[in-house]
Amino acid sequence: MSRSIEFWVKVAQIVQASLTPLIAIWIFIVTSRIQRQQAKTQQQQAQTTHLQHRLALLDRRMKIFNVTQDFIALVNRDAIVEEMKPLSQLLRDTREHHLLFGSEIGEYLEELYKKGVRLHTIHQKSGPQRILQPADIPVQIEIVEWFSAQHRAADQKFLKYIDFREP
Repeated sequence: MSRSIEFWVKVAQIVQASLTPLIAIWIFIVTSRIQRQQAKTQQQQAQTTHLQHRLALLDRRMKIFNVTQDFIALVNRDAIVEEMKPLSQLLRDTREHHLLFGSEIGEYLEELYKKGVRLHTIHQKSGPQRILQPADIPVQIEIVEWFSAQHRAADQKFLKYIDFREP
C-alpha cells in the first residue's frame, strides 16, 4: 500500500510539474491575443480620429470652395467684373485658406483675384459708354476664356481636400 501511495504521489508531482509550463503557455497565448486585439483597436481608433478631423474641416473647406465657385460663376455669367465688391468678398470669405489648404489653393485664389481685378480694370477703363480699348479686347477674351475652364479646374484643385470617397 505504501508503494501505491508513493506511486500516486509521484504521479501528482509529475502532473503538478507539467501544469506549471502548460499554464504559462496558456497565459502567453491569451496575452498575445489580447495584445493583438488592443493593437487592432488602437489602429481603428487612429483611423476614426483621422476621419473625424477631416469631417470637422470639411464644413470650413466647403465654404471656401463654394465661394470660389460662386465667384467663377459670376465672372462667367457677366464676362466682366463691374464692381470691387465681388473681389473683396472673395478675399474676405477665403481668408482662412492658408489654415485649411495647401499653398496651391492660396496661389489659385490669388490668380482668380488678380484676373478678376484685371477684368475690373478693363471695365473701368471702358467708361460709361462701355467702349473697350482695342488693346484690352484680346486680354478680356483671354481672361474670360480662362474663367470658363475654372469650374472644372477648381473641382480638381479642391478635390483632394474635400473628397471622402477614399479614406
